Amino acid sequence: MHTETLGHYEVELSARQLIHNGGWAAFAAIHARAEPTDDGASTPFSREWRVDETVFASEAAAIEGARVAALAFLKSGNAFVV
Repeated sequence: MHTETLGHYEVELSARQLIHNGGWAAFAAIHARAEPTDDGASTPFSREWRVDETVFASEAAAIEGARVAALAFLKSGNAFVV
């Protein structure tokens, strides 16, 4: 799993190998953090999804596919309002 910070969001990118054909599926999880509370803790909010039905030839290609999809999702205005 790869983690990247994009503004107020932490994006986790991962790939899972498919048993039936050996290809790779891409997954992304986007975590937004609320403002810290008085005790310094923050409340995480997250959304995780399989990028689409694309089967990638390698783990690296699936991770890149997850990155592209997560960036498009954040740029589209679908991100959380915290």
